[in-house]
This record gives sequence, structure tokens and C-alpha cells, in this order.
Amino acid sequence: MEDGKPVWAPHPTDGFQLGTIVDIGPDTLTIEPLSQKGKTFLAPMSQVFPAEDDANKHVEDNCSLMYLNEATLLNNVKVRYNKEHIYTYVANILIAVNPYYDIPKLYGPEAFKSYQGKSLGTLPPHVYAVADKAFRDMKVLKMSQSIIVSGESGAGKTENTKFVLRYLTTTYGSGQDIDERIVEANPLLEAFGNAKTVRNNNSSRFGKFVEIHFNDKNAVVGGFVSHYLLEKSRICMQSNDERNYHIFYRLCAGASEDIKKKLHLDSPDSFRGHGVCWSLSQLT
Repeated sequence: MEDGKPVWAPHPTDGFQLGTIVDIGPDTLTIEPLSQKGKTFLAPMSQVFPAEDDANKHVEDNCSLMYLNEATLLNNVKVRYNKEHIYTYVANILIAVNPYYDIPKLYGPEAFKSYQGKSLGTLPPHVYAVADKAFRDMKVLKMSQSIIVSGESGAGKTENTKFVLRYLTTTYGSGQDIDERIVEANPLLEAFGNAKTVRNNNSSRFGKFVEIHFNDKNAVVGGFVSHYLLEKSRICMQSNDERNYHIFYRLCAGASEDIKKKLHLDSPDSFRGHGVCWSLSQLT
């Protein structure tokens, strides 16, 4: 890195800020922020990264950046997000940013058709592209494929998992009602495994492994869901402004009088910590 070159330097609230190097020390760099001309600060050399010449430039694949580092990756994702491009690749990894509102036509029938059979990278980044690649790899290699959905609370893991399921069952379904049944199983799972947190009103408090089964003609014929790592502590206690699993409140609100009597149900406020939850077996 040289004097006068644009760089990303650490910022206490924004993560990184754009600036230029005005002096180089043994272990630190003197940075002048572009937003605060005339002011300088010291930053550890290991925490300063080279920046693109145009900070407003954005690319669909972060690997296309001239300088690929933590700061340029975050800036590229931010610039794209501000333009309603919520998906960005890092090679064959898809980064998704939750917009917290619906983006028109992003997941409609036209999107189903446009991504079907297309190689990764030929169209703008999308969760459908990843789903289609997994299907085509399964078909060509004749091997099971996995899609790992990971992220912090509220990032959109549950919704993107639904998009993958909807894409596969709609695009490569067998025409039987099994396709719809796989997708419609989600609300039931969410009732017993999702809860309100301070960051997300419908936060998945359990891990979920979903299998989609195909026949020898590569059509969807079934599915299997196993869930694990349930946050059991939430059953008996919750943090401030958080809640128990959805099923507890749904039963309190809508269960018949016989079920309420059998399960000793009353208003949620009458339970300390809203601490009651039941298994499916107790309701059958």
C-alpha cells in the first residue's frame, strides 16, 4: 500500500471507512478519511485493506474484485443491497442480505423458468441458481447433493430454505400433491421450532435437515425432515421481550375446551416465563 492510495480502515460503528494513506509507520498507518478532510488517525497496518478505485463499483461475484478482502467484500454487498440486489456470489457460495420487504418479481414464476438449466454465473446471483445447480449436479453425477444454509438470527435462513424447496418441487415436481405437502410441512415445523426473539419475530430455534427424494426420472417423489439442536431452555424460560415456541400461544388462543382442560391451559400470562410446550404425541 502506498501514500495517496484509497484504503479501507477500521471504523468503530461502520466497520470500515474509506480514506487515504498519508504516512507509513513501523506498525501503523496514518489515515485521512475521505469524509473528514484534514483529520487523521492511526490504524494498525494489519487492519487496513486496499480499496477499489471506484468505491461505488459493484460486481455480481466478489471474486471479480481487483482487491478481495473483508472490507471490499462488505462494501460490494452493501452497494448491491442499496440497489435491491440482495444476492451476491463468492465463486459458488451465495451471500444473501435480508431486505425485510418484498422485492417485486424476484421469486415469481418468471424467475423459476429463467434459472432452470442455467449454469451458475450466467444470470444474476439468486437462490434459485444454487438450487438448480444442486439438481443438475445430482442428475449428472448421480450423487446426492447438499445445500448448506447458514447465518445469524434474522439473516433469512428459513425463508431461503423455503425458496429452495419451492423451486425444486415446482420446477422438478412429479405433478403429485407430494410436492405441495413437502412445502406445506414448514408451518407445522415452525410452530414447534420457531419463536419470537428480540431480532426476529419468527426465528428458527432449531436446526433442520431436509431431504428431497427424486425417482429415476429425476422427479420429486418424497421428502424427509429431521430436526435437531432444539433450544430446549426456551421451553421453561425466555429472555426479556422474547417468547416461547409459537405452538404454545396458538394452543392458548385456539384449542378446544377439551384440549385446554387436558393440557391445563389458560392465558399465556398465567404461566411464569410462558413455560409450557408439548410434543405432537400429546395432542393426538
